[in-house]
Amino acid sequence: MDPAFLQLPPQFVLDDSASNYGSSVAGDCFDDDFLSDAGRDSPTNADSLAEDSEDEAVPGISSDDMVRLRAMSLYSSRDHKCDCDRDGDGGDRVRIRSQDASTRDRSRDTAPVLDMSNSNSNSDSVCDPLISVSLLPQGTKPVRLVGEGAANVVFEIKLPPNSGMDTQFQGKLLRVAKAQALGRTPVSSNYYLRQQEFFIREIQPHLGDHAVRQELVVLHKSNIVDDLNAMLRDVNHLRKSKFQGSFIGRASWGFLVEDMRPNSADGSMLIEFKPKWLLQSPSAPKNAIRCRQCALELRNYLKAPGTKAPCPEKKPCPIMLANPDCPQQVASPFRIAPQLSGLHNSERIQAALDKIIHHKAIQALRNCQKSLDHAGPLKPIPNLDFVVAMTLRDCTCFALIPPNDDEEIKLRFGDFDWKDPERKSSHWRGTEKDLIDGGFYTADWVVCGDTYYHPPSLCSLEWSGKPRTGEPVILLMEENTIKHDTNSNCQNNGSFSPTGIKTTTYRHKTDLAALRKGLEPFKRVTGGAPSDSIYNNPLRCNP
Repeated sequence: MDPAFLQLPPQFVLDDSASNYGSSVAGDCFDDDFLSDAGRDSPTNADSLAEDSEDEAVPGISSDDMVRLRAMSLYSSRDHKCDCDRDGDGGDRVRIRSQDASTRDRSRDTAPVLDMSNSNSNSDSVCDPLISVSLLPQGTKPVRLVGEGAANVVFEIKLPPNSGMDTQFQGKLLRVAKAQALGRTPVSSNYYLRQQEFFIREIQPHLGDHAVRQELVVLHKSNIVDDLNAMLRDVNHLRKSKFQGSFIGRASWGFLVEDMRPNSADGSMLIEFKPKWLLQSPSAPKNAIRCRQCALELRNYLKAPGTKAPCPEKKPCPIMLANPDCPQQVASPFRIAPQLSGLHNSERIQAALDKIIHHKAIQALRNCQKSLDHAGPLKPIPNLDFVVAMTLRDCTCFALIPPNDDEEIKLRFGDFDWKDPERKSSHWRGTEKDLIDGGFYTADWVVCGDTYYHPPSLCSLEWSGKPRTGEPVILLMEENTIKHDTNSNCQNNGSFSPTGIKTTTYRHKTDLAALRKGLEPFKRVTGGAPSDSIYNNPLRCNP
């Protein structure tokens, strides 16, 4: 048998996990919370490298890891049904699912640890397919840095000459975890196995072939980690400032992930964006006129207007995705790729983008988000389904547009790292509470001094329903006199507009000069001819 490619029988192995190009390769679009970049479960640098041993059944894989691989292989070989799309078209995706949520939660703690006590190894419940674990051959070198996030880095690699293994590594990239500090402190094998386990049990059942393919790879004795870190040093000045100085942790494991990059020679094109919350948050206010993601983007922009992030109206509203009833004012498919709107063949690109936003995979993702979370992050139901729902709300969509119109668009979802609820629950809850208490879900107007501005957002909900009546909701922006202070006085204050209308007002601190400059296109026009600006929403409650 080829020593660089192990076909491990079901009693010894696991399957796929995680994401394509690191934990946030899609850039800053749709960051969950721009005030915190600590959203990922960082690898623990606690275990030692697999020791060289003549007793190892497989080089670089300890006996404990083999037991866990065996458990995951037994799970992956069973038929697990997913019912998230019972009210919609699930397309041709693989629909496998574990037991009901209560049963699954009883078999786990906060992290998805496998319980073998109920495993049934009878031949009638275990299928025969073998799952591959590749061994990275010694002499493999990194070619280029493809992408990175807070917890992972992805590289293009080149095998040594005459290795004879090019076909099995073709179309795959190497994804490895970052360490908390550079040195020989290893990244625990538990980190890699846990990510794979979470993917095979909780992600792949819902998304099937629409998830970026990934497999485990053994790095043991490949000597590639030093070369990876040398490349990171060489390009350190080109990396995002928040990633500069971070490096790869020594480990026996890595991931081989599906390469979604386009072929520049044939004219194909890759679109990356985060679908985010495809439905309104279940814990959003009943009178919300803005979806969860548009409310978050509005908050982020108003509190830090001097950042390089574009206005929320330049970013896609998730509610428009896979939504045939989306209001015309917000329905432009170029919102998922605004950089393409000025190209000479924009009509062809627009048609392709329209296929992407209405793709059956987006609809399947929406159905799963709806099925897995009925409460929302403010007072979530404390089970694993909620964690999966939040993971699906933070994934990245990779859509490969072929050069010919008669070819199908290849669409995959990635970025599925396990998020520890013990670390993330307060963040999720705090973000939702801030959006509610700060008025960002419900705001009709942004006020700086005595000037009224239309909120710089184009949300589907803003343009839906009947004209709003009652007390207008005002976000009163005031000068931030304390450097880096992003706190807000979110007290709901009753006040009056210059016309004498009673309003509901929320006060927030910001860089007022920078905000005024950014909001200039959104200034409310008073007197004279009626404004024909798209921001002049007739459904908005007038002050």
